[in-house]
Amino acid sequence: MSGFEIGQTVRYSRTGTVGKIVSFSEIDGFTFAEVDTTGLLYRVDQLIEISEEVRAASAEVDVKKQIIDEREKLREMQESAWLNVDQSCEGGG
Repeated sequence: MSGFEIGQTVRYSRTGTVGKIVSFSEIDGFTFAEVDTTGLLYRVDQLIEISEEVRAASAEVDVKKQIIDEREKLREMQESAWLNVDQSCEGGG
């Protein structure tokens, strides 16, 4: 099969996906590993073994980046909303 084991932390280098191996499958002569974070199968010859510390650090950075990005988008939406206001105060009735 491969040098990987269930529970081992790996990274798929093409997308940067990081997770633990949940199971193995044999399809068309290739061995695939299911990764817990996505539930997808990845060919084991394209996976890289990484330490648990790297996984924790990458997960922490991703969450922080997502929060910063979401705050920036919200700020931009709030600023652009004022561009479409003509300063009138009509109630619409």
